[in-house]
Amino acid sequence: MEIRLRRSPAVEAPSSANGPRGRFDGTMRRSSDPVPLAPSALRAIVASIAGMLAVAIVSATPRSPYYPVLPDGVQASGPLRWIADEVGLQHLGDVGLMAVGLIAVVAAAIGFILILREAWHRRITMRWVWGLTIAFHLLVLTLPLLFSRDVYSYAYYGRIWNSYGANPYVLTPKDFPYNALWTLTWPGWRGTPSVYGPLFTWVSVLTTGFVKSVGSQIIGFRLLAAAASVGTMVVVGRLVRRVRPERAVFAVAVIGLNPITIYQVVGGGHNDMLVAFFVAAAVSMLFSKRELAAAVCLALGMSVKASAVVPLILLMVAIAASTEPERRLRLLAKFAAVVGGIWLLLAAPFLQWANPTLGMFELSGHDSGKAPGRLIVTGFSWVATSIGGQRLKTPAEVGAHLVLFGLAIVGVWMIGRRIWTDPSARRPTAQIAAWGWALLTVILLAPMLGSWYLVWVLPLAWALPRVARRTLILLCVGFTVTELVTETANLPAFVQSVRFPVGHPVAVAVCFWIASDLIRRLRRHTPLDAETPEPRFGDAFEAGPLPHVIDDGTDEPAVAGGLAPLGLARRR
Repeated sequence: MEIRLRRSPAVEAPSSANGPRGRFDGTMRRSSDPVPLAPSALRAIVASIAGMLAVAIVSATPRSPYYPVLPDGVQASGPLRWIADEVGLQHLGDVGLMAVGLIAVVAAAIGFILILREAWHRRITMRWVWGLTIAFHLLVLTLPLLFSRDVYSYAYYGRIWNSYGANPYVLTPKDFPYNALWTLTWPGWRGTPSVYGPLFTWVSVLTTGFVKSVGSQIIGFRLLAAAASVGTMVVVGRLVRRVRPERAVFAVAVIGLNPITIYQVVGGGHNDMLVAFFVAAAVSMLFSKRELAAAVCLALGMSVKASAVVPLILLMVAIAASTEPERRLRLLAKFAAVVGGIWLLLAAPFLQWANPTLGMFELSGHDSGKAPGRLIVTGFSWVATSIGGQRLKTPAEVGAHLVLFGLAIVGVWMIGRRIWTDPSARRPTAQIAAWGWALLTVILLAPMLGSWYLVWVLPLAWALPRVARRTLILLCVGFTVTELVTETANLPAFVQSVRFPVGHPVAVAVCFWIASDLIRRLRRHTPLDAETPEPRFGDAFEAGPLPHVIDDGTDEPAVAGGLAPLGLARRR
């Protein structure tokens, strides 16, 4: 019996000898060939590079408004300094440098939101995101310390243990003023014991023990922040590529291409990136159904900063709710023993009765003019002083802080209650969204608000719905633009007198927006990770331009950036 191979009569394969024939009337493009960038993606990449480079050039200028007080002899050098000198920035006065600095941070913010939109629609590839991310990290590490003096406090607490044999949770820099770090440390924190967890205190002890000069210690903390940043992106990128591949590029871009991450966290050497890393690791463990490992990661994050206790509480609620009642107590005791044991092991040398929480509540005595809660503090103070004069101002401010603390607890409790009562809220993605909502609630209601706090939520951004996700992005953009001058003493006198009596305008606006959306979701039993059909602020911008379609010789159009046509449809 003869068997003949059949093939569609409409298709004839091309021959290398005779050239293309049949339907194939042109050169075939292999799937591995690079796809040209869409025009909008190319513009976004150029805008991101230009904005970040502009900030770097201003950062390389002597007397840059981005500088905190620097150690003697520390200044920028290399190509960035040469560019800054060539364009004549060193000849500008303080006001002129502020103006140029403002233009630079506005350009960086615009570049960020443009490239983030392209990443959301996958019109840029992961290779582009990683290439720019590594370049930006290397760029900022060539510059002096930026935007914050906190790194000096890190080193001071380490030296209190190493050089003076004292407990940094009991004694303060004020007790040891004859130190090279004294004039560099922010005056408002010189009388404050360590507000960081025991794990990070050990990091400070080890850093100052092995590295003696102030300049080298600054480099050490900044390298640690950079390593934590890259590590966070690796963990998040690998996870989201597996569980939500259509958001993988965005998940990495929102961290690595963010001016807050690059210039304020890595450039300032902040430890908040360590918190973000442990949160990201906990998310990865949760999706792998390794809840105990996730709890350990959050315990380590809590040992850097207390903020990681928020997702830890919600994780424990989900575990308890998913466990049979007869096993619940035993399982919770097991988790508590592991988490508590890790914390006690790290904290044991520092424990005492003078400050038994190791600075966990020390921040409650501080506030900042940027926090939205400033609105409540100002209102309480105004009413109190109107009724009873200045003697009631301090009690009113304490009462306002207690109200803010209570509102944050209520917000986290409401989210935890949803997890407890709704099994669908215990899905991994829903839990991650709940962590993001809760952290944003705590950040916006805290008396202290620093732009670097926002990185706690960045590893969770990919799981958040529109309002929460855009709130986070708007906060990043708002603080990028307004965190312009590090040392207020360098501001013109008329600007120094300006105070935000109600907090940062962007933070206050998004606080009401996200609160209304959260309350609506909780009342309507809408999943915390679900998109809702109602139009929201930013829909038109996020939709962006129409996709750039390329004719690749197949029946299906290929979209620049490698995105399937269906995935690039405008979202309504």
